[in-house]
Amino acid sequence: MDAWSRFWRQGHTTTFGDYFDKGYAGPVKNWLDSLPEQIRWPDGPLNVLELCCGNGSLLPFLFSLERPFDYTGVDTAKVALPDKLQDGMKLATGSVSLLGDTPIESLPESIQAVSMALSIYGMEYSRVEEALASLHGRMAPQGQLFALMHHSESIVAKMSARAVAEYDEADIEAIRQALTTIDRVLITSGSIEMLKADQRAEDARKFMNGMGNKYIRGATMDTGNAFMADHVLAALRFFKLLGHRAEERLHFIDELGQEASAAKERHQQMLSVAKTAEEMQYLADAMQSVGWSGVQYQELINKEDIIGWTLTASV
Repeated sequence: MDAWSRFWRQGHTTTFGDYFDKGYAGPVKNWLDSLPEQIRWPDGPLNVLELCCGNGSLLPFLFSLERPFDYTGVDTAKVALPDKLQDGMKLATGSVSLLGDTPIESLPESIQAVSMALSIYGMEYSRVEEALASLHGRMAPQGQLFALMHHSESIVAKMSARAVAEYDEADIEAIRQALTTIDRVLITSGSIEMLKADQRAEDARKFMNGMGNKYIRGATMDTGNAFMADHVLAALRFFKLLGHRAEERLHFIDELGQEASAAKERHQQMLSVAKTAEEMQYLADAMQSVGWSGVQYQELINKEDIIGWTLTASV
């Protein structure tokens, strides 16, 4: 399973995971809230296309508009409407459809006459010039594009660079081995009570306590290793599974390592697609060459931090 399919399978509603668990918040939401004044409202429902939609990331924003809309979300990853958005679906005034395993470079022919195309930290993961060239012919007259894209100097990029640097492969493997040792002793002994009597299991337990001391206790936002702290906290949930079936514990250990690797890959991908000013100008020129008009991009700033690039255009 690819890194983003794994992420969306966990039920997240935005690319920020548990940080924004009910739709985008903070400066991203503030920017979204500024869009209604710019939207050219059609006589009928808005025909909305979300590019690289995840699990319907922008549905909470669309619900807040209190206007009729039909929505299609397209993503290369495997996606599904999460439970967290089910209550919001009661506010839907039209059709809502998520299309996973669907690259935005090759949209289905059924997607036509798009009133508004949206993307939040998404379409830049694609071959974006090719995707937007294809999309241009699918837009309705006066159709609009609004996007927020990763910026090479943004606070998000800095956090991803830090996460990649914090990934400690040796400690991640050592944690896997410690949990595997405890699991094997438990299978052999058949009793949780016997774990403390086994020196291998006790050494592994002490090692895990040491990982907690290393990455969690006394750590601050400035000095701590957030990536490894999250991994250790996740690993410690293993001890709540000691009374569960061996298959569940084995699955947990396997998933723990795979998720750490996938998280690192997602951060690396984000860094690779984050755009410089020169790259944004190249994109704007490419869009204009295929017929997009009013192409504008600028930095989105919150206090002193760069949040990303905003991009707007129309046909």
